[in-house]
Amino acid sequence: MTASPRSPTRSIALRLFAVSTLWVIGALVTTGLILSALFERHVDQTYASQLNREVTSLAGSLEWTPAGKLLNTRTPADPRYERPYSGAYWHVSGGKDELRSRSLWDAEFPTKMEREVPTTDAYVATGPRDQSLMVMTRTVRLEGTGTQGAEGAEGVEGPAKPPVTIGVAIDRTELRAAKRSFRNLLWLSLAVLGVGLVAAVVAQISFGLLPLKRLREALVSMHRQRETELGGTWPSEVIPLVDEINKLLARNAEAVARSRRQAADLAHAVKTPLAVLTNDIGRLPADERQRMAEQFDVMRRQVDRHLARARAAGATRDAGLVAVHDVANALVRALRRLHADRALDIEAEGEGMFPGDRQDLIEMLGNLLDNACRWARHRVRLRVMQHDDALEIEIADDGPGIPDDAREAVMSRFVRLDEQADGSGLGLAIVRDIGALYGGELRLDRAREGGLSARLRFPLGE
Repeated sequence: MTASPRSPTRSIALRLFAVSTLWVIGALVTTGLILSALFERHVDQTYASQLNREVTSLAGSLEWTPAGKLLNTRTPADPRYERPYSGAYWHVSGGKDELRSRSLWDAEFPTKMEREVPTTDAYVATGPRDQSLMVMTRTVRLEGTGTQGAEGAEGVEGPAKPPVTIGVAIDRTELRAAKRSFRNLLWLSLAVLGVGLVAAVVAQISFGLLPLKRLREALVSMHRQRETELGGTWPSEVIPLVDEINKLLARNAEAVARSRRQAADLAHAVKTPLAVLTNDIGRLPADERQRMAEQFDVMRRQVDRHLARARAAGATRDAGLVAVHDVANALVRALRRLHADRALDIEAEGEGMFPGDRQDLIEMLGNLLDNACRWARHRVRLRVMQHDDALEIEIADDGPGIPDDAREAVMSRFVRLDEQADGSGLGLAIVRDIGALYGGELRLDRAREGGLSARLRFPLGE
């Protein structure tokens, strides 16, 4: 299924907005993920550095006693190590000796690693009361310590002491809270920034596409004022388009003028032989003379219609505004005289301005009024209605009208519902075609008077 020219999928503004919005969202999401990862790594490294200092401090406070016992000479200053299950724990083991913080109470120091903490020497483990802990362990050898020998002689070096394993753990609750708080603030800030950037994108698109809006307004103004060229000052990107539009207008004007001349030349070329043949039919027998005269009259009327069409095709470019009421009154007066024997009530009411050529308006109203008078019983009405966006002209009669299923057919060329009636069958088709040159349309309906209502509608301000 082919998309409409006004389909949103063809909108330049929508495409630019979609691409820009996707780019902004992608950039902000990527930035948020990177900043969040960097902050989490920074926090992890900060906590790991704290654990490393604690391990180093503990290693500096440990020594072997002369009796070969492991001794902590300086208790860590953090009061959390003294409060049971506080979330801060330390543990030291060397050989058969074991030292631990009071905070561990009756729990074991966590040694089962769940996962490593990236870019650090720490790991995550589950501690007392299912606390999530960041743990760091280190194995060291304490130097500069001595014991009594087997004979009890002081100062004699004994066997080498076993390595000491030091472990420090800290609750990750505060760490995770800090990460969560940062993420919330980060995404809120990025969301506000994203709204601002999208608003800037909308403003940029509106400003950037403003010349196209001006171009459309200039085309509308040119159409209203019947100008032949698009003028004005334009950005360098739009100037090629304006030049091409002007070239297209010039080519169209030339093509219309050429077609008009060709149609007029052809019609005039046919009229001369028709006139000669019309004079020659006087030599024919009476019955044949009448039949031939009727056919020649039909051909002459068709030539006249085509000449009118040729005039209308060229007039639309230089047309102005025509008072419909003046044209309608002149036609009404003429038709009253033409149908004086039938005493038809022919009236015109309302006022409006037709945006076109006077001769074209006469051609259209003349055909419609003549058709209405042919079929009216007693009354024909012409009504003019001027609206803000359109001009409507209705011609109605109280005749038999046209059946619903035949209204479209009668606007085709050479179609007549009554073959016995006068006419070439071109009247309504000519009205429709001339009206189309001005963007108008012809609609047939049932009139309030009971007969046919022919309504011409011409858009204004386009």
